[in-house]
Amino acid sequence: MDIGFAIFLAAVLVCVCIVLPIVAIVRTARIRHLELRLAGVEAALRRLMLDKTPLEKTPLERAPLEKTPPETPPLATPIAAPPPPAPPIPEPQPQPAPVPAEHLEAVIGQKWIGWVAVLLIFCAVAFFLKYAFENRWIGELGRVALGVIIGLVFAWGGLERHRKGWPYLSQVLTGGGITILYLSVYGAFGYYHLVDQRAAFIFLAILVAEAHLLALVYDARSIAVMALAGGFLAPVLLSTGRDQYAVLFTYIVVLDLGMLLAVLARRWRWIGSLAYAATQLLFWAWYSEHYHPSKRAAALLFQAAIFALFMLADLAPRLRRRATVWEEWIRLAVNPFVFYAICYFLLNDDHHDWMAPLALALAIVYAALARAGLGLRPADRRMLLVTVGTALTFVTLAIPIQLESNWITIAWALEAAALLWASFEAAAPPLRVLSAIVFALSLIRFVFQDTPWESRAIFTPVLNRYYLGTLALTACLAAAAYLYRRAPGEAALRACLVWGLLAAGVIWVGSSVEAYTWFSSQADAALRSTVRGAAAEVSGLRWSGQLALSILWSVFAGSLTAAGFRFEQRALRVAGLVLFGITLVKVVFLDISELRQFYRILALLALGLVLMAVAWAYQRGVRRGHAR
Repeated sequence: MDIGFAIFLAAVLVCVCIVLPIVAIVRTARIRHLELRLAGVEAALRRLMLDKTPLEKTPLERAPLEKTPPETPPLATPIAAPPPPAPPIPEPQPQPAPVPAEHLEAVIGQKWIGWVAVLLIFCAVAFFLKYAFENRWIGELGRVALGVIIGLVFAWGGLERHRKGWPYLSQVLTGGGITILYLSVYGAFGYYHLVDQRAAFIFLAILVAEAHLLALVYDARSIAVMALAGGFLAPVLLSTGRDQYAVLFTYIVVLDLGMLLAVLARRWRWIGSLAYAATQLLFWAWYSEHYHPSKRAAALLFQAAIFALFMLADLAPRLRRRATVWEEWIRLAVNPFVFYAICYFLLNDDHHDWMAPLALALAIVYAALARAGLGLRPADRRMLLVTVGTALTFVTLAIPIQLESNWITIAWALEAAALLWASFEAAAPPLRVLSAIVFALSLIRFVFQDTPWESRAIFTPVLNRYYLGTLALTACLAAAAYLYRRAPGEAALRACLVWGLLAAGVIWVGSSVEAYTWFSSQADAALRSTVRGAAAEVSGLRWSGQLALSILWSVFAGSLTAAGFRFEQRALRVAGLVLFGITLVKVVFLDISELRQFYRILALLALGLVLMAVAWAYQRGVRRGHAR
């Protein structure tokens, strides 16, 4: 009983949710059709009424005109022409039925099954040839001839189906025939040695050109994809374990040349990305099995050719004055870094000195591409940003590769300041983002790499590598604040304040480390000596270091507060007060308990005098505010 009721309830729900809306839609369409027909009939009747003369009208129609005549005859007036007839209302035309989307069953039956079948046949032929080779069933010439015949039969069948209007089946047969021909040509040269290198190259070039020509004639991206997939699978399926890298590299370059021609002729998506991914996967598969340092030159030459080919493929739309898409932007940015990473991986151990010049050479190449892109109209702003950003990234990479120690921080800071200046001169806000990134790198390296937080050897104050680097970084940050101060707008003013505070923070950290480590390095040297009374000298030096920090922080806090009053910036005054609070905590909880009486007096006196000056400045500012 419950099952029957459930079935009844389901039927009711189906009627309510599906059948009734369909009936309502059909009935509404019929009513609308009747309304349109009735409006047409009414319009036709009105036209007939207007076209009739008074004598042709019936008594009922003339009745309104046969009223009591007026006592005085009306003046003669020209008879007005009857109004033009209203345009006939067109009959409602039946709307063409929407083209239904392809049913999933049709997609699977017409497309997917065919491609799966071709893939299975392709693998079967490849494994059969390999099995026949291992068991000596068929001679080498017979195997190649059999593969060529099967491939030509498939390609001819695809052409026939295309002529008869079978698009899906023609693409399936054509793609399968091309991949089998790839197997045959690669096997004839790479494994059976039936043809020499020149003949094999000619055959491969003809086959690649034929594959992409058929894809263009059929306007079928699937044929191009299948041709590439089959071409890159051929060396894997026919692998016998022997290393023939010259054959493999030449074969891959020819395949990628075909890809380049297809990209130049059609803007099919994923063709270039598929070829690039397959190229790198095949290269690294070879590297893991057969690489030896003696083959390094061939590997580098191959990667250079791949880099140039895919750079041309990514620039092809711009050469034809077309806009690029996101796939080309990503590939244009990824390609040089993959090439550089491979070169670095292969060359760094023996030729580290070449790595920075290589990075600069790539930066020059991409800067030249950016310059050439500026001359093309219409300009592609995103492609320009990709090329400029890539060039600047390589310059940034070359700095730590070539330089050492604090020179890296200095070079990055100078580069960031130059980028910021160029962004204002060229009105290019994205360069400011790059400048901020490079500044961030220099700050991170300054804090975590350059600053000697622990021990330090005896050095000359100020005139040393660390503090000169601190001054250079501070100057670059101050230059950034100055550039933003010249720019209009509230956002530029806030940026000026941020960069100014960063400059103050860098010089504060650097000066604090410089002051304290000078005394601590002297104390460490005295501790290692055997002179009598060295312990007292060590203690005095360490107390002097703490006193120097307290006085230095008080001076910095007062300077920030004074700058806040001078430039009328509340943030600077708040930063000065915060630093005063830090200094006060240090003096109360560290200096008073640890320092000798004399050092304690000096620390308290210095902090008290500076705080008195700050209090006087605040009172003066308040009085001026009231006076205004």
